[in-house]
Amino acid sequence: MYKVHIESECACFKKSAFENDQVFKSKADAQMKAKVMECRMNQEFCHTHYFEAEDRGDIIVLGSVVRPDDDDDDYE
Repeated sequence: MYKVHIESECACFKKSAFENDQVFKSKADAQMKAKVMECRMNQEFCHTHYFEAEDRGDIIVLGSVVRPDDDDDDYE
């Protein structure tokens, strides 16, 4: 069995329809679910965090880091 685990559940994750610790029979299914979650979380959540999936064997962990401030708005 393979698991997709959210390392740190932020407020946006808790408000979402996503579930933590989902279990799959195949690694391919777990990887696909983790990539879909990673993409949707990065595009649809509050944009405070950046999410990245990391394969750790039987578990795929979605970790997060605080997004850096965007300095691209400083152009005149």
